[in-house]
Amino acid sequence: MDTDIRLCGQIDRWPSKTEMASLMKSAGFSVYVRRYSIRLQDCEHFVFQEYGGDLGDPQFDADARTLEKMLEDGGRVSAALASADIRHRFELYNKRDEMVGYLHHRWPQEM
Repeated sequence: MDTDIRLCGQIDRWPSKTEMASLMKSAGFSVYVRRYSIRLQDCEHFVFQEYGGDLGDPQFDADARTLEKMLEDGGRVSAALASADIRHRFELYNKRDEMVGYLHHRWPQEM
């Protein structure tokens, strides 16, 4: 996918894969669960991946063609995580590696 905006960030306390899938479903997402990943099918591209055993903390892979779409998708995911009081931060970057957006729950942007 040729994308203009990508999402990077952190989740402080990752829930289990089952808990994350349930949380996203409860937030209204259509989820597709694989052995090591959870794909949010309602989003342009948002996947929680590397979920499993000894793989370490999961990661996410998320991007969109426009800032508006990434703010919408990332905002929905951020709201779902916030509803479970999961501390997180998402930074949105354009093709020039400029930060163009910031979403978080209890993780103020550092100056």
